[in-house]
Amino acid sequence: MRRPRVGGDPAGPARPAVDLARLQGFRGPAICGEPAPHGKGEGVRTVVKKLLLLALVGLGVFAVWRKVQADRAELDLWTEATTDE
Repeated sequence: MRRPRVGGDPAGPARPAVDLARLQGFRGPAICGEPAPHGKGEGVRTVVKKLLLLALVGLGVFAVWRKVQADRAELDLWTEATTDE
């Protein structure tokens, strides 16, 4: 796809700012949900999704840890109550 020329003249000079931006890898502003350019090429939505996933995984690990601790405490009580001393 060719870039439009200045002034609409097909024989006119190319727009250097557009060509320079294209050479540098600039994609332009986000349009219609397209991710904004970042240093690593990730959009804001992608980063938010990753953070939410990380939070959910953290909550899951915490819930499992609490369950293990509760089971250990119950086992300790059961062992104390049923031992012959």
